[in-house]
Amino acid sequence: MRRLAASLAVAVLTAVGIVAVGQPAAAHGAEVFPGSRQYLCWVDGQSASGALDPSNPACASALAVSGSGAYYNWFGNLDSNGAGRTEGYIPDGTICSGGDRGPYDFSAFNAPRTDWPTTHLTAGATYEFQHNNWAQHPGRFDVYVTRAGFDPTKPLGWSDLELIDSVTNPPDTGGPGSDNYYYWDVTLPADRTGRHIVFTHWVRSDSTENFYSCSDVAFDGGNGEVTGIGDGGSVPVDPPVDPPVDPPAACPDDAPGTPLGGVTATAITATKAHIMWGAGTTGCVTGYDVIDAATGDVLASTDGIPMIDVTGLQPGTTYELAVQARNDNTGAVSDPTDTVTFTTLAEDAGPGDDAACTATFSAVSSWSGGYQGEIVVTAGDAGVDGWHVVADGITTSNVWGGEIAGGVVTPAAWNATLGAGQSTTVGFVGTGVAPADGELVCS
Repeated sequence: MRRLAASLAVAVLTAVGIVAVGQPAAAHGAEVFPGSRQYLCWVDGQSASGALDPSNPACASALAVSGSGAYYNWFGNLDSNGAGRTEGYIPDGTICSGGDRGPYDFSAFNAPRTDWPTTHLTAGATYEFQHNNWAQHPGRFDVYVTRAGFDPTKPLGWSDLELIDSVTNPPDTGGPGSDNYYYWDVTLPADRTGRHIVFTHWVRSDSTENFYSCSDVAFDGGNGEVTGIGDGGSVPVDPPVDPPVDPPAACPDDAPGTPLGGVTATAITATKAHIMWGAGTTGCVTGYDVIDAATGDVLASTDGIPMIDVTGLQPGTTYELAVQARNDNTGAVSDPTDTVTFTTLAEDAGPGDDAACTATFSAVSSWSGGYQGEIVVTAGDAGVDGWHVVADGITTSNVWGGEIAGGVVTPAAWNATLGAGQSTTVGFVGTGVAPADGELVCS
């Protein structure tokens, strides 16, 4: 078994003269060995000035097409309602981006090219696969490899892929605070030669959120060397380092750089929103604050993870938020990012004719570890054009008649508008123990 370290980013950042800033830009996660397109392009794009300057032509094209968001948020290639779905849900040609349903634009990483950064491997060998885990989630990793005869100049389709490995809740090297990762052994097919793609699908068990990584590999007898980044040469990965070495500490007096890559708001309810952003790339960053752009008030803070649930918001209120980086050694803060604007959901008016809508949950059937549930939404006397139901604590593996993500139920296109007294049903297969039947908040 070939054990290889996920220390590539540290080596490359040191080579280009960048002082590490608190922790690298990592949150939910992506495949780091074999390195995914979004991860290795982020590594390739680093420069001493902090600006993105990829030398790899495929990475440079992805930056031009999709913008910097996919770079600074390389860990955020996700679909909040993926729910383990593959063929028939994610169209051919968009597999690497997970169907283009996430908060950041990863569409350019679907391009069928032969010049992406490449990890060189030996067919039939066993490797330790590594997937970044800054924000730790339970779940399953499914590993696919393109079939023998795959043509890398054509769009990737599901018929090209063979599922070769699946692992649930693998061990990790640690939580937030370093280049930590989940790891498990994968034996690669012995009949592959030439260029191929390894597709890794991370299926969370505590949410419908899924993550996607395409890694370009060459089966040529290699031992994990990476080519196509930096000056176009090979980046050695031996000798192995386990656990990964922490980046060198930034000078305590360095001013924190402004977080990069854009701010997004998802999973919005009446009182809460999930905020994500790209990590800073210069100076000394020990944490981040989410601030009200109008007042400068700090609404939430993290110790280095570029995401947080902002709670205690007011229902039916429009917010304009930004993020600033902190250096807690000096008390300095960075300039704020560009803002993200969103409106929280209105509170339910309560059962009766004055409510915009009402919703009830019931368990249709249950079994060990799961159940089938239904949420029935009924419009009030005025009807409703678009509705939301708060369903905290519900996690699903399959949904029909709508979507369930981040504790919020939303309609499909065909049942978003309901006339007075009309009802619609969202069905799903839930994981864990079914909650008690009863009313839910609808607005």
